[in-house]
Amino acid sequence: MLYSSVAALILGTLLWALPLRLFATELNLTVTLDYRILDRALEEQRLSDPGKAVELLADSSGCNSLRLSSPRIEGADGSQIRILTDLSTRTGIPTGNHCMLPLEWKGVVETLHQAYIDQSRPAIHIRTTNSNILKSDEQARAVPGVIWDWIKNLIQPRFDAVSIDLSDVTTDLEALLRLTLKNPQSSESPPLGLAFMAVTPTPAGLDLLLRLQVPDAPSGWQPASDRVLSAEELTHWDSAWQSWDSFATWLIKTLAITAEPELANALADILLQARFDLRDALADDDRARDPVRDLFLNTWERLAPLLHDIRLDIPGVQALQYATFISAADALSALDRVAPHLGMQLDRHSLRSLARLLVPTVSDADLEYDTDVDPALRKLLGLDPELNMDEPDNPPVPLAWLIPASHASQISPALVTRLTGWVPATAEINDYLGTMAQLLDQVVLAERRKGKVPGDAFDIYATLLRTTAWQESCWRQFTRKDGEVRTIVSPGGAIGLMQINRHVWRGLYNIDSLSRDVGYNARAGNEILVHYLVDFAIKRKEDEIGGDPRALARAAYGVYNGGPRHLSRYRKADTSRTLQAVDMEFWRKYQAMEKQGTAAVKACYGV
Repeated sequence: MLYSSVAALILGTLLWALPLRLFATELNLTVTLDYRILDRALEEQRLSDPGKAVELLADSSGCNSLRLSSPRIEGADGSQIRILTDLSTRTGIPTGNHCMLPLEWKGVVETLHQAYIDQSRPAIHIRTTNSNILKSDEQARAVPGVIWDWIKNLIQPRFDAVSIDLSDVTTDLEALLRLTLKNPQSSESPPLGLAFMAVTPTPAGLDLLLRLQVPDAPSGWQPASDRVLSAEELTHWDSAWQSWDSFATWLIKTLAITAEPELANALADILLQARFDLRDALADDDRARDPVRDLFLNTWERLAPLLHDIRLDIPGVQALQYATFISAADALSALDRVAPHLGMQLDRHSLRSLARLLVPTVSDADLEYDTDVDPALRKLLGLDPELNMDEPDNPPVPLAWLIPASHASQISPALVTRLTGWVPATAEINDYLGTMAQLLDQVVLAERRKGKVPGDAFDIYATLLRTTAWQESCWRQFTRKDGEVRTIVSPGGAIGLMQINRHVWRGLYNIDSLSRDVGYNARAGNEILVHYLVDFAIKRKEDEIGGDPRALARAAYGVYNGGPRHLSRYRKADTSRTLQAVDMEFWRKYQAMEKQGTAAVKACYGV
């Protein structure tokens, strides 16, 4: 039914402004309903034949007929709806089995309409204000008077009978409110103080004006930013962040399916940044506010402009669901901004309810948290479906970077075996660092064979890889603790040699392999660095902006460390002192690696 899609659209848009106690503040909200909604109403209610067509007149003699088809709807003059409909007519005088003076005419009928709200239902109706007949090239043309009569008596009343019913919206609205809002005063369902006041056609769609009431904050209410989360709230956070990550990942993948490459790349960047935000939230022990709430708001702030400005190539029915979802997410964002005291909660149930506004058939399994490698997710980031594991068992090659690319080998399993579990004693430092250097050299050679890194940036890339491994782990995969050899894992979940964060890179790399296989960890970190170097730093000309070709390395490391929005932080004065210190330490090590090579890493070990 048309109602189910339109109701969900309005439902999502209204969510934020509804009261939970006595009304105090009146708000007027404008929600834009895409013209595809009205197009579908025409199809379902008045042009239901195949091809959005209808036979309005057909006498028994076949002498007189009128057929409408393929309506196109748009805004006109900022105040009216313009509908262009293909018109096929046949006129004549029936005489027995014959038709005298037959005339066939094909063209386009243009009808202009005002929209208004029926307060009693409520519903959106349209009223015809003018009609014109056009040729296919939309130039005015004189036609027989009988056709004008048909337009006035048959076509205009048909369009005027079209409506978009809004009366049952509150049923679905209340269900979603119970999942998303909490009432600190009562567990009873809140009253719904909303009224549909007016509707105005615009070039973008139908602007629906909604008048709502929002309560003032309860006496003694304290903003979340002024207090630390309670034990109960922390428990909720621990159970909710996986639901948020699953939802965000599913959402970006779903939106990217029909997106143009430029939009798909932007969506991928937003997903990675959302995961970096999650990483930081997980590492924050002094949390204020509900972190899932902030994760959603930060991500939607980046995502909404893309989805409002760039339409996805999707069918009409799905377009309604797409508009529904955007409106709901906009509403949740507005809820936190205008009435944070209403207490928006995002958890497994509310996020799944939000997901089903976009894809009603999405299953629980689709939204489950999963650490398995997802080829679709890797493809979204421009990576191969799977990190290559088919490698020849060649012995380590000393000074491998001097060997021509055509003779380069992949990482040697024997070399990985030697490094596995090795926590070097002081006397072994030179041998250990030399062995780890061979592993990194083999990664570099394998990358040269792929050819993704431009030749003039290849030395910068090679130094970037070695310096990043130094900065992140001091070229270590393992450490000894309490007498046991363990993989290095940071408090925030970063693993091994390249400190690849399990939360950021979930679904892109095998978590177990990152932990136990130093070769896999090195290749994964290298793949990430190359992505950031080529697809971010080089593509966006950071060498020119930064005034030094090596600025490419500084920019790529900033993204590696903090996410896509950190590309230019190394050169910005407003970067936090903490991050400035991180970037300066990386730059110091990069220059030392250029001059000293492997020997520079000895500083980590005090030798």
